[in-house]
Amino acid sequence: MKNAMRYHNVFVLGGTSEGRQIVNFLAKYHIPTTVSVATSYGEELLHEYIGNKYIRILQQCLNEEGFTHLFEQEAFDLVVDASHPYAKEATKNCIKACLKVGLTYKRILRECIEGDCIYFDTTEEIVAYLEHTTGNVLLTTGSKDLEIYTKLTHFQERIYVRMLPIPKVLEAHIKKGYPMSHFICMQGPFSKQMNKCMIKHIQAKYLITKDSGYIGGTDDKLKAAAELGVTVLCLKRPLDEKGMMLQDFYKEIEGGEDDSKY
Repeated sequence: MKNAMRYHNVFVLGGTSEGRQIVNFLAKYHIPTTVSVATSYGEELLHEYIGNKYIRILQQCLNEEGFTHLFEQEAFDLVVDASHPYAKEATKNCIKACLKVGLTYKRILRECIEGDCIYFDTTEEIVAYLEHTTGNVLLTTGSKDLEIYTKLTHFQERIYVRMLPIPKVLEAHIKKGYPMSHFICMQGPFSKQMNKCMIKHIQAKYLITKDSGYIGGTDDKLKAAAELGVTVLCLKRPLDEKGMMLQDFYKEIEGGEDDSKY
C-alpha cells in the first residue's frame, strides 16, 4: 500500500455504485474519506458508514463555488470523481474547483455499451422523434427530464416512468400530469428478465435509456428490448471524458506508480 499512504484525506464525488465501492475500498485501509452525494437517497445507500470514524458523508448539491469553498477549507490531497456519466455539471464544476485549488483529480469512467439503438444528443430530440410514433414508452432514464416529456402529445397515456422511490419527486411529477399508475418506483439495476417483464406488462414499443454501462444495467435493457422487438432510444453521454476504470484506480492506489494531477 505504498501509494495509498500518500493520501491522508480523500474527497469522493459519489452517489453511484462505483462511489460506494471506492468508499468501501478506502475505509478498508483506514484512509479518511469525505463522500459527497446529491440526494438523501444517496446518503441512505451509505448508511453502513454512519458513525465510521474514517468516513464522512455530505449530502449536498455543489456548484463550482461550493466545491471551491469546500476544497479551500479542507486539507484534501486527492479528489476522486465517481459521479454518474451523465452528471456533467457536477463533473465540470469539480474539475474547475480542483484547478483553482491545485488538487489532484481522478475521474472514474464506465465502459460504453454498443447496441442496436437510435442515438440522440438531447432529450428534446427524443421527444420530437416520439411525436411521430405511436405506442407505449418505458422511460428508464430517471426523473430529471420528466418535465421535457410533458411536451409529448398524450404523454399521460404513453409514458411509463421507471425511477427511484423518492416520494417528493414522485408527488411533484404527478402534479404535472403523470398518472400514479404510470410510475414504477424501484431501485435498479434490473436483470434482462425483469426488464422483459416490465416491457410486456406495459406493452411498450419503445424503451428510452442512457448508456450507463454494465454496472448501470444498460446491457440487460438492450438484450431484453432486442428479444421483444422493442425500439431503443439512447441518450448519448454528454461528455467525452478522460480517466480510468475502477480496477485501474485500485491498482494505482494499492501500489502503482505516481502520476500527474490531470
